[in-house]
Amino acid sequence: MEQVVKEDISRILKQAIQALKESDIKTLRDLSDHTIHDSSIIQDKYSISIAVIMYSLSKIFERTSYQKYRDWNLFYDNVLKCLKDAKDFLEIDKIDKYEECTKNILKIINKLESKLKIFIKDVFEKSKVSKGSRLYEHGLSISKAAELLGISEWELMDYAGATGISDVGFSISKSIKERLKYARELFE
Repeated sequence: MEQVVKEDISRILKQAIQALKESDIKTLRDLSDHTIHDSSIIQDKYSISIAVIMYSLSKIFERTSYQKYRDWNLFYDNVLKCLKDAKDFLEIDKIDKYEECTKNILKIINKLESKLKIFIKDVFEKSKVSKGSRLYEHGLSISKAAELLGISEWELMDYAGATGISDVGFSISKSIKERLKYARELFE
């Protein structure tokens, strides 16, 4: 893992832990947006996975009805513990343990017994597609974005088409002759 990525993810985890404690959904979403921008440039699995996790958590925690399920506290406590452990392992360069902690967040879901399990799994799957479309919007190809997120190109194309991301036109600049004429007018 590159040092700049490590420092950024460590900062994000620290802020995410605080945001979860304060039920600050906007901060979680902002952290995800920041990370997806970085991951479109660096294209590393660590930034992308943390972007999906942050976005998923923002979607899960904004749905306060989920907190009524009997196993909500189990989910909340385990997610918080996994984020803290991931941050700690990252800070001491135990990347394999960091990855294990981030994967454990998904494993926690399988321990849930209520309908909460189904809802949360769905949020994580939809989050991958949503973040894939953001990578596409930032200039990655559909196939590269799908590959990085472990989703099918068809899923991503369907979502990007429905959201209109693929309809954004390219900027058409003026010809060289027109630009020179404009520059000359500026300096005359």
